[in-house]
Amino acid sequence: MRERPTDVILIISVCLVWAGNYFVVKGVLVYVDPFTFALLRALLGGAFIFAIGGYAIKGITRRDLTWLLGLGLFNIALFLILLNISLLTVTEGVDSTLIYTQPVLVAAISPLFGENLTRNRKIGIAAAFAGVVVIFLPNIISSALVAGDVYALAAAGSWAVAILIFKRWKPTINVNSVTSIQSMIGGLFILPTLALEKPFIDPTLDFWLFLAYNAILASGVAYVIYWRILSRMSAAQFTSYFFLVPVFATVMASIFALSVPPVNELFGTALVALGILAVNR
Repeated sequence: MRERPTDVILIISVCLVWAGNYFVVKGVLVYVDPFTFALLRALLGGAFIFAIGGYAIKGITRRDLTWLLGLGLFNIALFLILLNISLLTVTEGVDSTLIYTQPVLVAAISPLFGENLTRNRKIGIAAAFAGVVVIFLPNIISSALVAGDVYALAAAGSWAVAILIFKRWKPTINVNSVTSIQSMIGGLFILPTLALEKPFIDPTLDFWLFLAYNAILASGVAYVIYWRILSRMSAAQFTSYFFLVPVFATVMASIFALSVPPVNELFGTALVALGILAVNR
């Protein structure tokens, strides 16, 4: 299907929020352990969306709750914990590259929920992924394999499974309710993991600012937009846009460093843009 212009603008906005979030999570883990931060992000993000509209739950069934349990486990609990742990040992750029192998995984499993992976989409996804690899090739080559790489890839897999769950479910309840309930359920799954590490929080101003960014923007508003557009767009088409996240992260890093992006980043960005165009033709 052809995407709406407003949907494209909203998706790109989500990509910008999530690109900035890699720097935010990397920064906040100085002040809090990864398990406690995952719990706070899930519960506060869910509470925020519940307060602004998630409470309008109509027609929810026992079957809906089963699907929401799956989303809470794979999209919130496992994904957030694995993401946070990976950033303890991996740079923002390499981590975002590994996490955003997710569109490739979604493309691979999309036939399971009846989507036709056309030649254009196959070529586009391959080109976009190649562009991301080109952008981060120097970092990838110079980085030794660390445990964080494995955690990042596992996070990508967990996120891909969550997309499959959502597309198979096809919910009738509003996306605000989906976002808030899955976050709350995810928080309950995270809670027992606090026993794995001694929780700590250093409640500085930076900590609260980083937490607000995560809870309100990255886990709240962004996910409402995410589920709403995913409900009316094919998974392979939708997730192809998220190759932009590591590209935006690279651009942000260059801006913060007041430097001109090197040739590989410019060439990789062009490949990503061409790939997305091919997927969405």
